[in-house]
Amino acid sequence: MRGLATVIVLAALIASDSALVASDANSRASPAAAATSAYAAAVHISRKIGSRPAGSRNERRAHSYVADRFRAAGLTVGVKGFRVPGRGRSRNVIGRLEGAGNCLWILMAHTDSVPPGLGANDNASGVGVLVALAPRLASLKPACDVWLVATGAEERVVIGTGYHVGAAALVKTVKAKGRGGDLRFALSVDMVGRGRRFTLRSPQPSSRPGVEGEILAAAQRAGVTVRWGRDSGEGNSDHREFEQAGLPGAVIEVWQGMDPCHHEGCDRPGRLQKPALNRVLRVMEKLVSGA
Repeated sequence: MRGLATVIVLAALIASDSALVASDANSRASPAAAATSAYAAAVHISRKIGSRPAGSRNERRAHSYVADRFRAAGLTVGVKGFRVPGRGRSRNVIGRLEGAGNCLWILMAHTDSVPPGLGANDNASGVGVLVALAPRLASLKPACDVWLVATGAEERVVIGTGYHVGAAALVKTVKAKGRGGDLRFALSVDMVGRGRRFTLRSPQPSSRPGVEGEILAAAQRAGVTVRWGRDSGEGNSDHREFEQAGLPGAVIEVWQGMDPCHHEGCDRPGRLQKPALNRVLRVMEKLVSGA
């Protein structure tokens, strides 16, 4: 009986992901109608939706919100479901825009959070930046294809795995579509809702011209202070899984990765700083446009 109940629950979760895909295919709006500030999106996710543990109803609600925003921005939206060990199912929401060249840039932000906090800085902030960037993408005329990805199941402290489950699933998607060789970088936007300065990290021994160098140059053009530092160990955000797979990845985060409310109950929307989110959004715009 217990086995039957598990099958029913999993079938319902898979059906809910399918409903996300179907709703994405059946509705379109103009990019102008999709415009939402990074701050407003981050507040909506952390305050209106709240805590979003991997595999939870609230994580799915946040993914549905992002899929709606990406769709309204005119992006081609796909929802890729995957199993989370011991927690049911999660998904990656991918908004795609074709660029001018045969290359790929991935900007990603994890949607799940760690209770009892509301996951405002970690990581409604990063998701908010992607939501705000989506309606601007086409006008930036990117030289490469761009994937904006709201990943699921990143928080290893909740899941109990040694890897970031959603990012590992995203790596499989990239490879299955034959885009591994096209990928120039996969940049995780993680905890960017506070401060005037930010840190760029990767597990590489030095900055690579086409990866960290490109991102740092974009930050300079945006007038935003970003400094590179080597990860302690293999990395502690979604970029880790790309680097583990031999694909270029990095993370942009709060200065030196330090936030006293990280994974604490005080990670709430009242701590988000609109100017910080706008700074990171400017960096993403410069990165995508090359201007």
